[in-house]
Amino acid sequence: MDRAEYLEEFFTKKRKDISFISLRKGASVNFKDKTYVTKEELPVPVRLERLLEDIRKQGQIDGITLNNIIDGIIYLFGTDKDFEYIKDYKDMFEKLSFGFMPYIIYCINNDIKAEDGVVYGKALVNSEENEKTCFIYASCLEKMGMELHEKGKDTSRYFLEEANYYFEKCLDYNDRFSLAYYKLGYYYKRKQQYIKAELTWQKHQELDDDDLRVEEIRNELIQLKPYIDFEKGYNLVLKEKPDEALDLLLPLVKDYSGWWNLLFFIGLAYRSKGEYDIAEKYFENVLKIDPVQKESLNELGLCKIVMGKYVEAAELFTKLLSLDPGNCEVFCNRAVAYLYNNQMDKAREDIQTALKINPNDPVALSIKEELEKNIET
Repeated sequence: MDRAEYLEEFFTKKRKDISFISLRKGASVNFKDKTYVTKEELPVPVRLERLLEDIRKQGQIDGITLNNIIDGIIYLFGTDKDFEYIKDYKDMFEKLSFGFMPYIIYCINNDIKAEDGVVYGKALVNSEENEKTCFIYASCLEKMGMELHEKGKDTSRYFLEEANYYFEKCLDYNDRFSLAYYKLGYYYKRKQQYIKAELTWQKHQELDDDDLRVEEIRNELIQLKPYIDFEKGYNLVLKEKPDEALDLLLPLVKDYSGWWNLLFFIGLAYRSKGEYDIAEKYFENVLKIDPVQKESLNELGLCKIVMGKYVEAAELFTKLLSLDPGNCEVFCNRAVAYLYNNQMDKAREDIQTALKINPNDPVALSIKEELEKNIET
């Protein structure tokens, strides 16, 4: 299920909590010194959960209150913006001089439940979408997401991703909205997108005039620096710029020698440079931290082949296959180790297995051809 499907299901479930009562034609609704009179019979929504809550608190209920109706209308705005009587409800609020949007914001800021906050926030956006309403709704989504995350619920990601979408949407309306940059920086940090977090927070620092927030983010940027250097470093490894990568990654080892992924990318950089003996040591250090780290088992095995340590390479690939028995690439790698060690029967067996997994694998077909040449000679 993707994010859109999950949230549609969430709002559909909330919509099912709404029931309707009918106000007859000519019925009066009073608010302070204002009165709204219905022109026709008007169905108005009330939320069953809220009614039951009131009953539990009061022990009895004298009837449906204006607050029950307002809550129901907000829920309807949040879950079904195209409902046929929405215009009538807006007209009622206008005649009563009732500040619908300020009331929603007041409720959100006064500790309503997180899931109700999401619906109230959506009602704001459905009523009028701008940078302010997008920000409030995004903050409600973030609160819900973080509550679920703290409970270990995987569904937290749907709310956090949607929050990110609406924080970014704030910037479509106003690209100088400092609070959106503030929130987005934390989102990117949680997603381990450190360079993006840095760029976002740098923009925040240019725009925010709140000294406490500016100082908070300045400290975050200082703490983020090693993570940023790591991300820049591994991107350089992937771009096949090992020397530039090592300039960033090697200084981190002193303080972060327990980061297996740091050691792994340093190993990759040295392998890219053809310095297999140094790469070998880094991959071995990764495996001291995590003995079943699959990528390191594979990369170390490849280094061993180049260094002529064919038996050790085959053992590493065998261990990897015990963890990932359907991996065509690893069967090919072990076949190469056997081939170079003149264990032709084992090499052929591995290539046959690889081709059963993927009959069109170009590496497996190439090794098969090489093995057939060896038979001919």
